[in-house]
Amino acid sequence: MTSAFREDTSHYEPHSPSASIHGGRGNDGEGEGEGEGTSKAPEKQSDDASSTTDHVQEKAAVATPLTKKQKVRRHCGRFWVWYLVGSIILLAILLPILFLVIIPAIVQRILNNQAMAVSGGAFIAVSPEQLNVSIITSLDTPLPASIDPVTLFLYNKETPTFSPFCNVTLPELHVDGETPVNIKNQIVTITNETELITWFANVFDQPTVTLSTRGDAKIHLGELHSNGHIDKTVTVNSLNKLDGFTIQDLQLLMPARENGTNIQGTLNLPNWGTLDLGIGNLSLNLFSGDLRLGLITVYDVYLPRGNNIRYFNGELFLDTLFQNIGTVLSTQGDALSGGNIQINATGNATVVNGRHITFIEKILNNRTVTSTTSVVKLASDLISSFTNGSQVSLPTVLDDVFGNTTFVQEVLTHWNATKGDTAKKARRSFPSLPRGVIGPATLSLFKLGMRMGKY
Repeated sequence: MTSAFREDTSHYEPHSPSASIHGGRGNDGEGEGEGEGTSKAPEKQSDDASSTTDHVQEKAAVATPLTKKQKVRRHCGRFWVWYLVGSIILLAILLPILFLVIIPAIVQRILNNQAMAVSGGAFIAVSPEQLNVSIITSLDTPLPASIDPVTLFLYNKETPTFSPFCNVTLPELHVDGETPVNIKNQIVTITNETELITWFANVFDQPTVTLSTRGDAKIHLGELHSNGHIDKTVTVNSLNKLDGFTIQDLQLLMPARENGTNIQGTLNLPNWGTLDLGIGNLSLNLFSGDLRLGLITVYDVYLPRGNNIRYFNGELFLDTLFQNIGTVLSTQGDALSGGNIQINATGNATVVNGRHITFIEKILNNRTVTSTTSVVKLASDLISSFTNGSQVSLPTVLDDVFGNTTFVQEVLTHWNATKGDTAKKARRSFPSLPRGVIGPATLSLFKLGMRMGKY
């Protein structure tokens, strides 16, 4: 029996109360009340501690919410590898589009928006195969850029196939905003004479003409490089058939010079165009109607914009003039009714350094310009030819033509005779001339010239 109540000390704890015979832990000799009181106090403390622990755990469970930035950072921290791979793939797709599509499209749009209006320049014939070309234009860009030298091909837009007649080189440029462009004195080779003739014909005939250019440019936007295509057609003013062509002064040279030159003077070659033109020595046939009366040469023809008074000399076919005076007067009927004389001129030859410029001759030799000169002015010039140092008198000139000095002197002496008597004398004195050549109209011209000779 004694072993049955042996105290088990295998799990003894120093602060644990000793076991009682009632099956609980407590001190011997203490009453039941004290034992219960002693055992309930720890239980109450244990409950309080458990409650406190649960309360702390509940507060710890309610965490502060993360901000968006913290969430994004935590998200990127977890999946940064995937984002890196995605970014590389995206850049591999977008960068080629940016550099190969978007930037070239922007550059091309800027080029397409360029007016490139021609404000000046020159086309000068150097030889049958070459031109000296200058063009003044401008570019206006919203972005600063550098342009490498560009070969620009000049061509006719109306020609179905692209057939440039020459090309010029646009120099290296740095453009920022509106920037002038000057292509100056470039010697270029004619690559298609037919197309050049077509273009120059329009320059001569029309008040305005189109000039088309085409080329490929390499453009630098800082460190970015892009290629652009230039294809522009601009409109420039042109010669408008030399409207305003006039023989200003005319003087007979008697005796004629050894080379046959017997006439000199000045004429006006107006250039209504934007481009200056240089065509060398220009020879012109002079006509009254269809009758060729002379050949004159204008030297070193260079035509800037505006009126251009140029010296000329040449040969007036006096024998043809007087032997066909009736034909001349008949062709001058309308002009004479207004007190004028009309002289038509067509191209004969264009020469530079002794060589014929065929592409100019093929145009001017098939074009006609008309000079309208006052009869009073023309007669005054002719009379002054014999009163300003000429060694030959007008009767002598007419005698060389008609072979009858006595009659011509008689006409000039008695120019105030009646029209009828004068006409009869004229018919008797000029049996070789066709009927109707000498008459009131002819004598009126003589009278007018003699009146002016008095002043």
